[in-house]
Amino acid sequence: MRLKAFVICLAGVLLSGGCVREELKHVDVFYTADAEGFYWSRPEPRLENREAGGYAVLKSFLDKQPQGFLLFDGGNWFGSAPEGSMTKGAYVAELAGTLPYTAASVSDKDFVYGWSSLRAVVRELPYPFVVSNLTLEHQIPWPMHDYQIRTVEGVKIGVFGLVSAAAINKNKSRLAGFQAQDPVECAQKMVTLLKEKGVDYIILLSSLGDAGKTGDAELAAEVDGIDLILSANKDLENAETDQVGKTFIVYPGARLDSVAHVRLLFDKKTNSLRSVSFEDIPLLKASFGEDAQIASRAQTLLDETRKKMNARVTELPRAVETSLSRESELGALLAQCLHRWAKLDGALLNADSVRAALPAGRVSEYDLYKTYPYGDNITFLTMKGKSFLRALEASAAEKDNFPQVAGFTVEYNPQAPAGNKIKQVTLEKNGRIIRPHETYRFAVTDHVLAGGFGHDKFIDSLEFKNTFVEARQIMRSCLARQRELPVFKPHWKVAK
Repeated sequence: MRLKAFVICLAGVLLSGGCVREELKHVDVFYTADAEGFYWSRPEPRLENREAGGYAVLKSFLDKQPQGFLLFDGGNWFGSAPEGSMTKGAYVAELAGTLPYTAASVSDKDFVYGWSSLRAVVRELPYPFVVSNLTLEHQIPWPMHDYQIRTVEGVKIGVFGLVSAAAINKNKSRLAGFQAQDPVECAQKMVTLLKEKGVDYIILLSSLGDAGKTGDAELAAEVDGIDLILSANKDLENAETDQVGKTFIVYPGARLDSVAHVRLLFDKKTNSLRSVSFEDIPLLKASFGEDAQIASRAQTLLDETRKKMNARVTELPRAVETSLSRESELGALLAQCLHRWAKLDGALLNADSVRAALPAGRVSEYDLYKTYPYGDNITFLTMKGKSFLRALEASAAEKDNFPQVAGFTVEYNPQAPAGNKIKQVTLEKNGRIIRPHETYRFAVTDHVLAGGFGHDKFIDSLEFKNTFVEARQIMRSCLARQRELPVFKPHWKVAK
């Protein structure tokens, strides 16, 4: 349900139609999530275009609150704003690092640029991160933790975090060595552990969202003992609240234009929970002002990013489209860029990495970033022909991830039995047909090598050489030299 505010009093504390506050002690919890790159204030449509949001306003708001509150963040930092995606969240450490967060968690979307990029942000932040069901080589990935315990007003509060197991485990190509445990099993273990440690109240930082069988509501129904779920990863404009049994669920809304405020009232003698109230507080600049230091730094970073975003890459006479399910003009063009740079027998990209079309007219750095947002490096592979043909056919069989190639043509029959769909592959440079027992060299991204097509058959190579040169860097240089678009000649031809 969607509510502006709620107050819930538990049985036994109702007197004269309200909660008995004079005999209770309170704990204030503030929560943010799904900033999605909106790190600074701006006119906000849902707030009648009043200027709102961002870390500078949030800091000023928090400075006005009585000390002793808890402040949490649910992750999903990058998202839809170009300032977040182009910088891979590099500004988070500079801006959010000045706020008094008690603890934070991350969502699966924060891993979009790989673990090394995310870790670089996390380790710069001065507060702990909790992700309880995620392991790297069978250990909680440093510098994260599986839980935290804080004591406020004599109330012992345990905090743990969960990410979507399905989202993490299906992305092994970009997250090699990571494994996410089933959220329900992990939550049951964490509740037991925290109860054994004597906590009075348990908070879950969840990025499960509405993920079907493992969403926040479903988890609350399955696992007893979670008192409050602070939810993230929903990408909804407005705040939401819900209650499942004795578990309260709060979602703060996306884009950091408001902050969720949960007030917990506990019995002074027993520390048992007596009531919960919620308020969605818009972060209006006119109401709270801005922290001058954060606002100044944010503006500098914003100016730097927008200047970079607007840098010209090339001019195109028309839009160049992409497709997930077939060979596309854009996929072929980008693969050709890699092939010309590598000067090998061929080059190959997976369609799922080409995220958007290139527009007609002026193409900016941001347009290229939207098209290929990943920091993949180019790797040279030396393969026997039979291994390459096997890997290529497996790639063509993957749904919505069709191989985008250059340097060779493929004759194939998609209706033929598995293992016999590719009839012939011919190299363009010399017209030679790829033979099973001969050796060839190809350029692919390290993402493809790690399983970007959903299989690991490119591992069956005789030699690997990571060039440590970004694919997007090569694409940028190639497009900048492109005076006109080449005629699109498909590399995949249906054979009878």
